[in-house]
Amino acid sequence: MKTRGTWLVAAILLLAATIAGLNLAYHWSRTREAITYFGPDDVVLIRSAKQVQLVRQIDGNEQRRDISHVADLDDLQKALVEDASYRFPGVDSPCEPDWPIALEFHQDGKTCTIAIDLDCGQIKSAGRENGLDAAPIQDGLREFIDYAVSRSTPILVTDGSE
Repeated sequence: MKTRGTWLVAAILLLAATIAGLNLAYHWSRTREAITYFGPDDVVLIRSAKQVQLVRQIDGNEQRRDISHVADLDDLQKALVEDASYRFPGVDSPCEPDWPIALEFHQDGKTCTIAIDLDCGQIKSAGRENGLDAAPIQDGLREFIDYAVSRSTPILVTDGSE
């Protein structure tokens, strides 16, 4: 009787380890290209940052908004690091991005910035020359940014002279 219990526990542990391995392989296969582009440290920061700011260039001025508590931010963070969000390799486009929007992910003194051009459907990590073709999430990204702007207020930046 004791032997059957031991085998049952061993079978459950083996099943749990197998499921964990399959889960890891599944997520790795969904993020391999994104990890290669952003780098593992930035992927972790994008996915787990506790503070996220939306930065927009409006009429030559920079406007910042803290969107850390906006609904669906977690879904955006997840989408940014999944390969399904991009076309690999990207499609050549005559559109020349000007990067009027950025998302800044902050945590533990580290920052990762992603520039966005919604009109061209491209995303670019700061410090990278080439961007990613984000056409698969272009409409959803536009909707999220519009929603985030409607649910947040601009951060007032002082120049220290007051």
